[in-house]
Amino acid sequence: MAAPRTAARPVGTPAVLVAQFLLRTASAAGALALGAYFVDLARAGAPVGALILGVLSGLSFLAELVLAPIAGSASDRRGRRVFLIAAPLLAAAGILITPGASLIAVAPSAALVIAVVATSRLLDGAGAAIAAPATLGLLADASDDDRMRRGRVTSIYELSSSGGIALGAVTGPLLYGAWGLWSFVVLAAVYLAASLLVFVFVRPDAAGAAPRQARGVRERIRIIGQPRLLAFLPAWIAVNAILGTWVTSQITFVLAGDRTAEGQLLPGAFADNEAGLSAVLGVYVLVFSLCIVAWAFFIGRLPTIPTLFVTVAGAVVASIGLLLLNRGAPLAVAIPIVIAGMFLEAGFTPAALTHLSDISSEFREDRGLIMGVYSVVVGAGYLLGNVLGGVFAEWLLFDGLAILTIGLAAVAMISILVMAVIERRVADTAVTSSS
Repeated sequence: MAAPRTAARPVGTPAVLVAQFLLRTASAAGALALGAYFVDLARAGAPVGALILGVLSGLSFLAELVLAPIAGSASDRRGRRVFLIAAPLLAAAGILITPGASLIAVAPSAALVIAVVATSRLLDGAGAAIAAPATLGLLADASDDDRMRRGRVTSIYELSSSGGIALGAVTGPLLYGAWGLWSFVVLAAVYLAASLLVFVFVRPDAAGAAPRQARGVRERIRIIGQPRLLAFLPAWIAVNAILGTWVTSQITFVLAGDRTAEGQLLPGAFADNEAGLSAVLGVYVLVFSLCIVAWAFFIGRLPTIPTLFVTVAGAVVASIGLLLLNRGAPLAVAIPIVIAGMFLEAGFTPAALTHLSDISSEFREDRGLIMGVYSVVVGAGYLLGNVLGGVFAEWLLFDGLAILTIGLAAVAMISILVMAVIERRVADTAVTSSS
C-alpha cells in the first residue's frame, strides 16, 4: 500500500466539470444524430437496419469498458492533463468521420457503413475511457482531506454527466434535422471546446504527478482486487443495471409501443404521442437533476455506507410508486411516492463516487486506475440492464421493468451490507495497527 502523502489541490476543477458536461452533451447528441443518420441511409437505399445500429452503438460502451482501467493507470504515470485534452480530440475525430460513407456514395454498402461507423464509435468510446478516470482522479486529488468538498464535486460531476446526456438527447435529433451531416461538424466543435477549456484553465503541474514507472499487470490486479473495492462492485453494477433498464430504448418501446396488457395503464399510453413522451421524460430529468443538486449539500456530512443503503432503497420506493401508478392508483398517492424514491435514488452516484475517492486515498499513486473502475461498472451495468430489461419488458411490460428494478435493488442492498462488514474489519485492523 502506498504511503499517504499530502496531495496538492489541483486548480481548474470548474473547467474540468464544464468540459465533462460538454463531452457528455456531444456524446449523447452524437448517438441520437447517428440514429437519425441511419434513417436517412435506409431511405436512400443503404442496407442498414436497427440490428446493425444497435451493434455499432454498443461498440462505444465496449471500448470504454475495456480501455478505462488502462487509461486510468496511464494517467497516474503521465499526469491527467494530457489525457483530459486528448480525450475530446479522439471523440471529435470519431464524430467527424461518422458520415464518411455518405461522402463516398449516396447509398453506401453495409460493409462501408459498418467500417466507418464502427471506427467512429470505437474512437468515441476511447475518448470516454480516457476522460472519465482522469476527470475523477483529478476531482479526488482536489478534495483530499475535505469530505464536504468531495461531496460537492462528486455531486456536481454526476449533475454535469446526467445534465449533459439529457441536453444531448434533446438537441441531437433537432441538430440533425436542422443541419444534416453538418451536425457532426458542430458536435466536433463542442468536443474541441472541451479540450480547449482544459488546455487553458488546468495547469500542467495541477493535473497529475510526475511520470513514474508503470505498474505490472499483477500489481494492477492486486490494487483493483482489494476487498473494499470488490465488495462494492456488485452494488454499483446493480444500480447501473437499473439505469440501463430505464434510461434506454426499453422505456420508449414500452410506453410508446403497440403492446398493451390487461390491468396496466402505461404500456402503449404514448403511442403516436412522441411530444407527450418527451415532455414526461423531460420533467423526469429536470426533477432528478434538482434532486442531485439537493444531495450536494448532504454528501460528505453523512456516513457513506448507510447513505448508499438508503439511496438504493429509494429505487424500491420509486418502483412501488410506479407499480401503483401503472395499476390505476390516484396520482395524489402514486406521484409523491415516486418523487420520494427519485430523491433518494439521486444520491447514490455522488455517494458512490465519494466512497470510491475515499478508497483511492489509500492508493494515491494509482488513483486513476481505481477511478477507471467507474467506467467499467457503468458499461457492465448498462449492458446488463439492457439485456434484463428486454427480457422483463417482453414478459410483463411496464410491471416487468418495475419488478426487475426491485430485484436489482435487493442485490445492491445485500452487497452494501457485505461492504459494511468489510469496512468495519478494515477500521478495526487500522485501530489495531496504530495501537
